[in-house]
Amino acid sequence: MSMLTELLLWLSEVTIALALLLALLRLFRGPRGADRLLAAETVALGLVGLLLLQAIAGEARLYVDAALGLALFSFVGAVVFARLSERGELDD
Repeated sequence: MSMLTELLLWLSEVTIALALLLALLRLFRGPRGADRLLAAETVALGLVGLLLLQAIAGEARLYVDAALGLALFSFVGAVVFARLSERGELDD
């Protein structure tokens, strides 16, 4: 792997890690349930990105499988939240 590729991977990981920190802040501070859900989705997406970057850097298929599984569970969680919100069963 070339030096430029390693630098770009590192910069990508740092950028995603900073975005994760900001999303975690929103996840814990709120103020409503919908904000927390969007923050949780952002955290999951960031973790998927980090896993995929690790798969590129280390050429490990296990990271790709873990990223796909996490993305699937994140999507299912968002769908469940949307259904409950549509029915009015969630209180903010």
